[in-house]
Amino acid sequence: MVTSATAATGHAPAVRASAGLYAWYVALLLAAAHLVSFIDRFLMSLVMEPLKADLALSDTQLGLLQGTGFVILYTVAAVPLGLMADRVNRRNLILAGILLWSVATGLCGLADSFGSLFLARVGVGFGEAALVPAAMSLLAAYFPRRQLGRAVSLFTAGASFGKSTALIGGGAVLALLTTTGGMYLAGIGHLAPWQATFMVMAVPGLVLAALLLTLREPPRVESAVARPGVAVAAAYIRKHYKAYLTHSGASAIVVLLIQSFAAWTPSFYVRFFDMTPPQAGLAVGSVILVSGPLGHLCGGALTDFFQDRGSRAPAAPVIILGVLAAVPCVLLFGTTRNLPLSLLAFGLMSFAMTFAAPASLAGLQMLTPDRLRGVVTSMFLATTTFVGIGMGPPLIGFLTDHYFNGPQGLDRALMVTVIVCAVLGTILALASRRPFARAAAASQATGDSS
Repeated sequence: MVTSATAATGHAPAVRASAGLYAWYVALLLAAAHLVSFIDRFLMSLVMEPLKADLALSDTQLGLLQGTGFVILYTVAAVPLGLMADRVNRRNLILAGILLWSVATGLCGLADSFGSLFLARVGVGFGEAALVPAAMSLLAAYFPRRQLGRAVSLFTAGASFGKSTALIGGGAVLALLTTTGGMYLAGIGHLAPWQATFMVMAVPGLVLAALLLTLREPPRVESAVARPGVAVAAAYIRKHYKAYLTHSGASAIVVLLIQSFAAWTPSFYVRFFDMTPPQAGLAVGSVILVSGPLGHLCGGALTDFFQDRGSRAPAAPVIILGVLAAVPCVLLFGTTRNLPLSLLAFGLMSFAMTFAAPASLAGLQMLTPDRLRGVVTSMFLATTTFVGIGMGPPLIGFLTDHYFNGPQGLDRALMVTVIVCAVLGTILALASRRPFARAAAASQATGDSS
């Protein structure tokens, strides 16, 4: 928080020992934006089975809709939008993104083929690319370093609430629309229940856009006046490439696990427990509603705990704990056919995976000076999103279609993916510790305001 005199002069605001109430209001509002983005991102996972039947799609095509379609423009636009986050009004950038992805979500409801649905998903990804770089830059501006993990964990917890809302709320909407046979829109015609669900669930984004007008843009710190570009950020990353490479690699593993299970778990329960899509959405969404935010908040608190205790690489142990704990959980999840036990295993696995998420984003802010956070965060997101979302859900679909005998091989595809990724994530996180410590110290020495 800064005084009006500081805003007028453009000088760096004084460092605060603790964030004020307004800073937490900003964090809450940004978490709500993250929530809405995940509603629109993961609504697809709820309707995959009726969509698969109506459009005669393979699991590979479903994976492409969940992952590749979303990331095509997301990864291309992330860096330019991150650069904008270092230069323009961040609130307005987020506002424009929300309006774009909400409209694109509605267009998913008008799709009647794989191609048209794929294009609409591209639009959703393009709009959502604006959110995280600008939001991370705002949080780093409003919160001191020692509270950043908790602020980021609140933001990332919005993702879990968004997935839950997509599955529970979207499931309720889908169930209602199924009983009425869909929806008729003047000038458009009849929409199938899964199409109408997209139209209805696009509305919350429009409401949130109005609330964002209450968010104030904080002044930049003095070091940001130079407005560095991609070349400066790339040079800084090259200087500390070991830290960025290993931390980003471990973070991409975390994203891949979270996104793959978010995409395929409702279909898992439809296929192996004879649930309807709304029933699966309610069950999975209810579990995520508790386990996901709890994992995010605990992971953020533990990251801050390590930071307060003087750890020079607080992100690595949190990531390692999360990915390794997921292994026994997925083995139980994939092998039991007892529904309560399966849901318990899924809840523990969801907690473990989301536990590692705040450390990934908070760790990146620790590595990066304030003047570069927007563009570096966007480069980080482009990479981790391409790997985690662009490759994760399609990989599961490819494995089921080509290596595990079709739809009934989904359980084996999920188990193999978690085990392999947990090993890779642990190796990368362990390798990140020393270079992370050096790069984080350099970031603080270059005038990091937090």
